[in-house]
Amino acid sequence: MPYRNQDDNRIRTHYVKGGFAKADDIVLCEQPTTRVVFRPGMSQQGVRGHLIRQKQNTGGGWRELNEVDFRKLPNGAVVSIELDSRATERLYTELQALYKVQSQGVGYGDHEYQVVVVDDTSKAAVIDQLLEKGYSDDVWKALAAQYPDVATRLAAAQIQIDRQATIKEFEESLERYSADEEYWQSFFRRFPWTIESIFSAPVFLLGEDIYVGGKIARGRQGLGGVATDFLFADDSTQSFSVVEIKTPAGKLTGPRYRGEGEELSNDTYSMHTELSGAVVQVRNQIAVAVDQFEAVLGKSFQELSNRVHPKGQKAY
Repeated sequence: MPYRNQDDNRIRTHYVKGGFAKADDIVLCEQPTTRVVFRPGMSQQGVRGHLIRQKQNTGGGWRELNEVDFRKLPNGAVVSIELDSRATERLYTELQALYKVQSQGVGYGDHEYQVVVVDDTSKAAVIDQLLEKGYSDDVWKALAAQYPDVATRLAAAQIQIDRQATIKEFEESLERYSADEEYWQSFFRRFPWTIESIFSAPVFLLGEDIYVGGKIARGRQGLGGVATDFLFADDSTQSFSVVEIKTPAGKLTGPRYRGEGEELSNDTYSMHTELSGAVVQVRNQIAVAVDQFEAVLGKSFQELSNRVHPKGQKAY
């Protein structure tokens, strides 16, 4: 087996036989010409190993010095391999990691594991390092498996952070893109939950710019097609919901119908034609979609099983 030093944070195992696997030699301490290594192995029963003292050859390789047959030693003979405090600490840390690997079972063949040592001063750096190396999915799966409550809280916190950022973008865009319908189409496409939240029942997005029906046989392409900006599925009824969007610059009220114009309680205003027209537009989309449901929406979306109780919304 090869050896690994303190800069190598991997554990490589090689299955031998009978449920036993060897791992790389671990360098515990090293001098210019000598060193002490730990040669670990593992089985279903636990971790075991040998402490070995080595000397460097003239060619740069290492040979073992303590190949001693204890059966032939005279009485009173002692073989001692000393470990200083740093080497002892490294042995303790490595044994913890080896037991973690062993607890997952001794697998056939060759395997490689990542060793991560985390303390209060290094945890942030370790997490960043794991994410940079592309282990984000593995970290999340391990966290969810071992600490499901923590994973749930982190996920909920991240959703809150993302939604606060979305709300901030929404507020900043009200004036900047007040008349840009293309921007708002893109915004609601990226954050469909902002529209989903205006419904009284759970819905989920099926698509945007969806044709709902209405064409008649005139010309090659037909005539009179009706489309909605966004189509949602109603989770409670398995029916559909249509959404038409208008920009923040859209008008809601028309001229004053009655009152003195001094913000008194008797002031009333007529509905602006943009708003009344939008309401009629949504009602027309629903009517056409219901009338041609079997041929259009019901045929195109398996999530929709009926045309009962459709809904419509205008988003300003």
